[in-house]
Amino acid sequence: MITNYFDLFNLPEQFDIDLQKLKAQYQLLQKITHPDRFVNASDQEKRLYLQKNAQVNDAYSVLQSPVKRGEHLLSLRAYKLADEQQTMGDTDFLMQQMQLREQLAEAESSSDFAALESDINDLTTHYIEQVRSQLATQTDDANHQAAQTLTKLKFLLKLESEAQLRKEQVLEDD
Repeated sequence: MITNYFDLFNLPEQFDIDLQKLKAQYQLLQKITHPDRFVNASDQEKRLYLQKNAQVNDAYSVLQSPVKRGEHLLSLRAYKLADEQQTMGDTDFLMQQMQLREQLAEAESSSDFAALESDINDLTTHYIEQVRSQLATQTDDANHQAAQTLTKLKFLLKLESEAQLRKEQVLEDD
């Protein structure tokens, strides 16, 4: 059975969450479960609180990330996520990715990278809005669509990371 991270942080089980409340709950749970509080406890209790603390850290990481949070919601709904290696059948998205990758390969200046970052941010915002709407519906079809949109978001986040690295390399040489 999967641990419900929303329950752990006393948050509603939905895509939109209060990130300030998440942070406050994280800090509280960290204080409660931190292993340093249990230096005089038995080895078994120490292991238990170490596991609880690790679970709190994992849950916080998942709930902070829109992609991981969406995937967690789908897993709580018993929706099986596609394998990472599975190819995407959305040809429009694939064409868009090829154009963005070409834009990245050709970027040579700060303005080139700024334009690319803007395009990626616009698409990321668009897909997050789609996921928000799809996960709010809570139907099998909407869950399937949300899973596909989350896959697109992963591609964009990976591209964003690659763009940042390339930007540092290209602009560092100037």
